[in-house]
Amino acid sequence: MGALESGECRYVMLSYGHSALSSDGMLRMLGEFEVEDMVFGHFGAAAAYALAARRAMHVYRTGPGTWQHIAIGQRRWANLNPRAMMYDRPMSAEEYFNARWHVEPFRSPDNCLITDGGRACIITTAERARDLRHRPALVMGMGHDHPARSVYRTLDFTGGTGAKKAGEKALAMAGITLGDIDACEIYDCFTYTVELTLQDYGFFGPGEGEDWFRDGATEPGGRMPVNTSGGLLSEAYFMGLTPFTEAVMQLMGRCGERQLGPATRTKDPEIILCSDNGGIFQSHACYILRRP
Repeated sequence: MGALESGECRYVMLSYGHSALSSDGMLRMLGEFEVEDMVFGHFGAAAAYALAARRAMHVYRTGPGTWQHIAIGQRRWANLNPRAMMYDRPMSAEEYFNARWHVEPFRSPDNCLITDGGRACIITTAERARDLRHRPALVMGMGHDHPARSVYRTLDFTGGTGAKKAGEKALAMAGITLGDIDACEIYDCFTYTVELTLQDYGFFGPGEGEDWFRDGATEPGGRMPVNTSGGLLSEAYFMGLTPFTEAVMQLMGRCGERQLGPATRTKDPEIILCSDNGGIFQSHACYILRRP
């Protein structure tokens, strides 16, 4: 911030990522955010998710002790994925806790990657898929819920995702329960997003995340594999296509060294649940895919 004279700001430079913005550029950027953000100098997705995560540390007694298991588990999946940005970069608990702060309470490994690239999948009818060269993955159920509330307007400030209702709709359409799920591919813009999404789906109760994630539960050899490509945290950020296409590839048996089954000491997958999240926990999509 430059010098102030007679109550007027003469010069402003704001560091934003790797660039610097002039006062005009900063004002245009700030204009994209809500007034209550702007007046407190609070803006950006990381800060908004961090606000929810900080409140969750009080309400659910969660925090870095839980999130380390998510970050490290997904890194171990990425270490089996040659296309992952973090393929050759293993991470220990010590390295996680020594990582720099991004926006407290998030350290760098709690944040998703920034990625240039592309990803695609082809959706067609089950009848047409029978004639294709590769085994398809079938859509078994889906559900959406869009609370559309900003994190500042929820009753508890912890996020209030649409995962509960979306998951219930998807499971009902599929005619199954959570006990039938073999693996999860969860939208993971932040480690806390993974915890809250799985909690709202009902895999564990509020405040039970640390016990559920410990002992490698979600990593290779674990009882419930989560984000088997490394996810947005350790593979690449392609929005909801990162978890969705990974679920498709796993069910098609095309994941090589990270393939679920004997190679990773996990169950050969029949049914995979995947999610997408929009805004700051403001919309949610749940999809359940299965083998033919």
